[in-house]
Amino acid sequence: MSLAGKKILITGATGQVAGPIAHTLARNNEVWCIARFTKPDSRAALEARGIKTVLCDIGTGEFGDVPRDFTHVIHSAVDVYGTDFDAALRVNAEGTGLLMTHCRQAEAFLHISSCGVYRDHPDPLHAYKETDPLGGYALYAPTYSVAKIGAETVVRTLARQLGLRSTIARLNVAYGTAGHGGVPVQHFATMLRGKAIPVLRGRPNYCSPIHEDDLVAHVAPFLAAASVPATIVNWGGDEAVTDVEFCRYLGELAGIEPRFEESDHAFNSFITDNTRRRELAGPCRVHWRDGMRRVIAARFPNVRLRST
Repeated sequence: MSLAGKKILITGATGQVAGPIAHTLARNNEVWCIARFTKPDSRAALEARGIKTVLCDIGTGEFGDVPRDFTHVIHSAVDVYGTDFDAALRVNAEGTGLLMTHCRQAEAFLHISSCGVYRDHPDPLHAYKETDPLGGYALYAPTYSVAKIGAETVVRTLARQLGLRSTIARLNVAYGTAGHGGVPVQHFATMLRGKAIPVLRGRPNYCSPIHEDDLVAHVAPFLAAASVPATIVNWGGDEAVTDVEFCRYLGELAGIEPRFEESDHAFNSFITDNTRRRELAGPCRVHWRDGMRRVIAARFPNVRLRST
């Protein structure tokens, strides 16, 4: 399933997740990206691929020159690391509602949320389903989970109020060549600096990592599955692995022995039950070991990787 000949608005395209999606969709569609573009080179990079850009801060609700006649909207922009809860809700939740209202004519709206919305389960091997209790807390970003739950509520409400078919995709640990690369890339960079990698205190930390190629492949099916009420789906890979395990694998590739330290501010992650995702978009194609090796090779060309 693919998209072609559509007019698509993407937010967050200067970042890790939406960047590859925008680049791919721009080959066969008219793609627009809105952002604050605090880094001018990021705007130029998008425009070099034929993507139209508009300077916009969705939290203000002032969309200015942003058209209204998009056929599809992919909303990935998020303010993650602040400590001001009011500001986080204004940008992430209210901003989402303002965007949906502006683009109410669209055929489908894809909102990229997070598995960080789930309430922590005592069993580290618990595979979270879309129906599991909400109320998560991100150790590394205090406002993140609250803002994400707030944004999901807005999407659910406006999908019904506006009749705008929507999908809420709860993203697991994504990784790739764009943006900061995701947690595996960040941990590998920490290894290269000779620093210890922060890990959860007293328990293993599992995730269901997903490569950017699979993210790109799932976008069209997710948009096709958009509905009123909103479709909700976990967006993770088909394999579960701990942060310690994938760091040791990356260390083995590079000939580095990773060090770990328990921390109250480590990145906490989840295993997701991806039954619904496989029903909508099929299985993932990229094995986490193959995917991470490819990403590390692309992002760190000066590091000689061993065969394993």
